[in-house]
Amino acid sequence: MTIKRWIVVIASIVVAALLTYVVIYVHLPLGPVTIGFGSDVAKFAYSNVVLLFLSLAGFFGIWLDYFLGTKFLKS
Repeated sequence: MTIKRWIVVIASIVVAALLTYVVIYVHLPLGPVTIGFGSDVAKFAYSNVVLLFLSLAGFFGIWLDYFLGTKFLKS
């Protein structure tokens, strides 16, 4: 069970870091929808970077906890 919990923590941190990078630095115009901001960390504001990272890590942590059954969050 401990290994699954470490997988949840590490995987959610890695995925959140990658998606935070993509959202801040990438600018993909896809017709009416644009993915990312095409900015950098200094222009995006450090507090927003931290909040974006924490929200993505929490989101993926909750779903990985659910699918791997680690019971971090009690039912």
